[in-house]
Amino acid sequence: MMHIAPVYGFEFTRPFSAAGLSFTPCETNSSSAKRIARDLSAHHMTGTIAANAIDRETIYELEGVLSFIEHLDVMVLEPISAHQAEPDPTKAFEPTLIARRRHNGGGAVIGSDAFNPCKNSRQQFIELCLTHLKDKTFCDKTRFRSLLFKSVETFRQRQPFLEITYFLLISGLEAFCRACQGDYTSRNAAIPITNQLKLYGFNVFQDNSGELSRSISTYLHIRNALFHQGDFTSTVNINHGLVQFNCSQHLFNLSMLCSLTVMKAIGFDDGHTNWDCWIDRELHR
Repeated sequence: MMHIAPVYGFEFTRPFSAAGLSFTPCETNSSSAKRIARDLSAHHMTGTIAANAIDRETIYELEGVLSFIEHLDVMVLEPISAHQAEPDPTKAFEPTLIARRRHNGGGAVIGSDAFNPCKNSRQQFIELCLTHLKDKTFCDKTRFRSLLFKSVETFRQRQPFLEITYFLLISGLEAFCRACQGDYTSRNAAIPITNQLKLYGFNVFQDNSGELSRSISTYLHIRNALFHQGDFTSTVNINHGLVQFNCSQHLFNLSMLCSLTVMKAIGFDDGHTNWDCWIDRELHR
């Protein structure tokens, strides 16, 4: 029997199918869809999903994937039978949930179906990501699940703390890159991280004082300062000169780099993503 579940806070304006799930939007007007999807004060129902079976693990994974896309908390409630949802599924569920305030994670990392030059970017990402999450061998080998959900938890915290956000990002990235590289022995985590990111085509360095944002050691210096000294800045002697690293200054770079790594890990490429946006902040090309 077909089951239907409501989705709260995910922006889409076109029906589509991905990973065995059929998505139907509540709003087809792009302005209205964006307004209700990105309201930080409440979760508004933005559509429904339908499938023969929607178990709790699928809901958990789908919430994570949709939240990752929006970089905002997205909710998917327990499904009901299609018979219970007749004649209008949108009337069978609460239109608004005011469960908790949503924290903006910096803006959606994949463009909406209304304005992205590739109209099915979100559909493509959902299909790839859910398929990879279901692949236990892949997740065990790469620790991809940890990378994805640690990234998502940075903005799903009840009260985001800078040091916790930073730890989730850098620890998820390190674990993923060490697993992919099979390198669990290098004392310098910059080695496996740099090697893996270079394989994905990112312009990064292990250590380059001339380009601190592209230097993986920058993010590790900041991590050490946060968790060993409790400081948000780190001053390091490089080439007989003192260089200061600031956590808030480089947090965007790290967050976006982790997001792009998630996309690379599952083979997502809509042809319009700017893979250097973690530096220049231009998401699309």
